[in-house]
Amino acid sequence: MSKKTNLLFVGFMGCGKTTIARAYAKKYDKFFLDTDVLIKEKFNLEISEFFKTYGEKKFRKEEKKLVSFLTYVQNCSIASGGGFIEQKKLKNIGTIVYLKASFDYLLQRLNKEELITRPLFSNTNNAKILFDQRIKKYEKKANIIINIENKNIQEIIKEIKKEVK
Repeated sequence: MSKKTNLLFVGFMGCGKTTIARAYAKKYDKFFLDTDVLIKEKFNLEISEFFKTYGEKKFRKEEKKLVSFLTYVQNCSIASGGGFIEQKKLKNIGTIVYLKASFDYLLQRLNKEELITRPLFSNTNNAKILFDQRIKKYEKKANIIINIENKNIQEIIKEIKKEVK
């Protein structure tokens, strides 16, 4: 198989993975995929409903299946869910781009309605604990780390493009 041309966007909930991945795909003529949307479409359920109906364990199993699937795609800009970083073999998908931001910054970005629709963000204290646990994994697995705080979409995309080999 030829060299992977995919970018896999990772980061905590609310960092803009979907927005950035979609904008990057549009600007650089890539296909756009979103792991949460793929699961949502498969089960015809919003992610919050999926968690209520099947639980987080089943959700992570579906993500694991997606890792296998995504190793076969090319020329994609892929937004992942916040917990996708827990999966193994992510480097087989492509270049991992970590969209980094502080917990407080992310909390400010999200309004109350958005917090309600994010199952693992419903309790801010638990979300902070989860953030602290995941940040090390994001940093360890990422090929590229982009600090997104106080930057617009175009600035972030430009910074990513400079880093992509």
